[in-house]
Amino acid sequence: MKVYDKPFIYTLSHIVAGAIAVFYPLVLWLFLVYQLLQLALDVRFFGLSREIRPGNNPLHTARKLGEFVSGYSVTWFLKNPWTSTKPKKE
Repeated sequence: MKVYDKPFIYTLSHIVAGAIAVFYPLVLWLFLVYQLLQLALDVRFFGLSREIRPGNNPLHTARKLGEFVSGYSVTWFLKNPWTSTKPKKE
């Protein structure tokens, strides 16, 4: 069973969800619960095509969480640049 065949729009949606979670932390928790629910039920939900497919595994879930963390991390660093690069005020 190939679990990794998915259109790029789903990868992009995970990255964008991570970026949004920087501003709305509830998105982080909802995404985590949603992914763990899919893993526990051994299914994948495809919202754009409105279908539920059987088959999920921890590696696939980790990949989706990694996409989410990528979006979150990049957005967080853009929003909160390192303070060590700023001159100190005395």
